[in-house]
Amino acid sequence: MADVRLPHLYSIAMLRRARRLLPAAFWNIFALFAIGCAVLPTAAPAFAQDRLLTTVPVDVSAFAISQNDRLVYAVPHLKGIRRTIIERDEIWIADFRGKAKPIVLPDKFMPVPPPVSYVVKKLAWSPDGRDIAVSMVMFTPTAEPPPRETEKQLQHRQHREQKEEEHAPKISVPPDGAQVVALFDDDGHEIRVSGSNTRFLEKATDGAWLADGQTVVYLTGIGPYKIARVTPATGKTTILFAGQAFDNVVFDPARNQAFAIGSSLSISGKPQLVRLDLIHEIVEPIAPVPVFQGGLTVSSNGQQVGYYVDGDTIEIHNLANPRVPIRVQTGPGKFEFGHEGDRILFKRGSLGDSGDLIWVGLHDNSWVPILHDLEFHEFALAPDGSAIVVMEPGKGELKVYEY
Repeated sequence: MADVRLPHLYSIAMLRRARRLLPAAFWNIFALFAIGCAVLPTAAPAFAQDRLLTTVPVDVSAFAISQNDRLVYAVPHLKGIRRTIIERDEIWIADFRGKAKPIVLPDKFMPVPPPVSYVVKKLAWSPDGRDIAVSMVMFTPTAEPPPRETEKQLQHRQHREQKEEEHAPKISVPPDGAQVVALFDDDGHEIRVSGSNTRFLEKATDGAWLADGQTVVYLTGIGPYKIARVTPATGKTTILFAGQAFDNVVFDPARNQAFAIGSSLSISGKPQLVRLDLIHEIVEPIAPVPVFQGGLTVSSNGQQVGYYVDGDTIEIHNLANPRVPIRVQTGPGKFEFGHEGDRILFKRGSLGDSGDLIWVGLHDNSWVPILHDLEFHEFALAPDGSAIVVMEPGKGELKVYEY
């Protein structure tokens, strides 16, 4: 451990050396200056917070950052069809220099008819940055009733709609309100599951590609959740961990693992934090969780996992010493781990609200506001620690800052 007296001892040695070398006329001035510097409080560490790399000037509803510093993001798209407003999101990719391209366009992905809406809820890159898992919700839009029609007008409309239906592409449409996962490569080509009768992973959410770039895991159910694993190329699908259900799950796909909390994972029946090996189906207990209030989060290096134990306190476990957690009082908000693992980036405020961003030290209780105390609706850290991506409140624009 470093000696906390070191700066003080260094100052004394510096003064002694200066007393020997400086002429008497300069000694008094130098001594006053040196002593004044010694008693000044140590400034908080400075972090780059003003270097804007690029802006995504559209209304974004969801986004994710790849390991090779690319953004994938969803842009809501509305289209009117015969007094019906259909919502179907576009999906785009951009790099940190601002070069962007669309990879999923609604009219090609889900042609009309049928008039089906879908909303992207979550996007996830594969660890190699080549493929994307898109978690979305499907629903049937409500149409306004047609105006009064004569018998001839009614027959003409019904004939036209029948012709359109006959010539429309035949695509599978999940039921209203269904949660599904769609798979794409980074050029927007759809990745289908071999032998499946549907183009989606149905009754699925939180899809994630594992490290081999060939396997996908996802959650099923509405909580507690089961974990499924599928290989699209072969169509082989498996419900993992003998169908064990978990209250909360966060995937760490780069290491083929996940962390979960469940009340049925211990003999006592009390909530337990566990690590899940998604390949070998091994459950490794980490620590009991007497109280859990959400926010289960894993660090980019897979060595730290944290969650709220109440509305104000985050508890963090390091896998090197999981039985000795760190507790940080932050108040309500959202957090992500910094790349070095010694701090978290915290957005203050209730979930869904905008808030300012603060680096919170895990060992020194330091609080360092960034980005001029401005408020943002959402944020994410690049996995390699190179950038912070923030979403402007109201407009939904993304801004990428170097840090």
